[in-house]
Amino acid sequence: MTSESDLYRQSRRYNSAAAQFYRWFQLYERPRSPELVERQLQLFAGSFEIVPAVGDPVRTRDGYRKGITAYGTHDRHGHHVQQMTVQELGPDRLSLQADVHYQCRSATGLVTGTRISYEGELTGSADLEPLFTHLRITPQEHLVAGDFTDTYPANRALSLVHRWLFLVEDPAAGVHAFDELLAPDEQCSLAFGTALITNRRAMACWLQESSQRVVTSRHTVEAFRVTGARNGEYRISMEFDWHGTAAEDGALMSGRMYHQWTLLDTGERYCRVLEARATPIVPISRAVAG
Repeated sequence: MTSESDLYRQSRRYNSAAAQFYRWFQLYERPRSPELVERQLQLFAGSFEIVPAVGDPVRTRDGYRKGITAYGTHDRHGHHVQQMTVQELGPDRLSLQADVHYQCRSATGLVTGTRISYEGELTGSADLEPLFTHLRITPQEHLVAGDFTDTYPANRALSLVHRWLFLVEDPAAGVHAFDELLAPDEQCSLAFGTALITNRRAMACWLQESSQRVVTSRHTVEAFRVTGARNGEYRISMEFDWHGTAAEDGALMSGRMYHQWTLLDTGERYCRVLEARATPIVPISRAVAG
């Protein structure tokens, strides 16, 4: 039987890898720039291999810079992640497997669809952003394309959500780790339980108080939706299936929360959280001893 400490560790590793994986697609879903290409290369370790769907493997940063020009600037690309699994291969190694529904809309308006499998390996300790050492992209089958859907807002938002959860699940994470994820002080408004967070000082207090109540926590993101995307602001909703361990006596706790967030896309590594509201679906309670 998997222990709670193992589940907690697996949750953090999953969120750390998921944040990086959702970042991968974003370069292909909006017009490229040299700055964005360099940011994409930050996802990879010093030594890496990308095995693309078409063409030779890429093993150097210069090779990637040259290869990315093969993607037409007039086509639109969408990546719908259908499922993803992350496993530990060792203390500093992870494997990632995912199925993605890929859409392409040509300059003439023709939409095609393909199911693509991704197989990756990442390196990095549990407290750092993992970096890809290997990524294989394999087309599996053609799909009924349907109408083209812009997945950039969803993939931007999900990279932020998983990065946020990776940090929240670390009791030792300080407020500075969240700095790039929060809107400027007095522009953000986060309501979590009885806490109202409008600046980084309040965020620091909430993190400290949470670490005094809960030793470990883990989250599963479900029912994620982008409910609005306009002028660089994304409104999202999702449910968190939450499990934690009480600091006082080690009791197991669980609950389910409905979250509504508004994100500001400033073009940085991650969007910034402007507003967040959490509403209990199933209030947090302690497990009943059997």
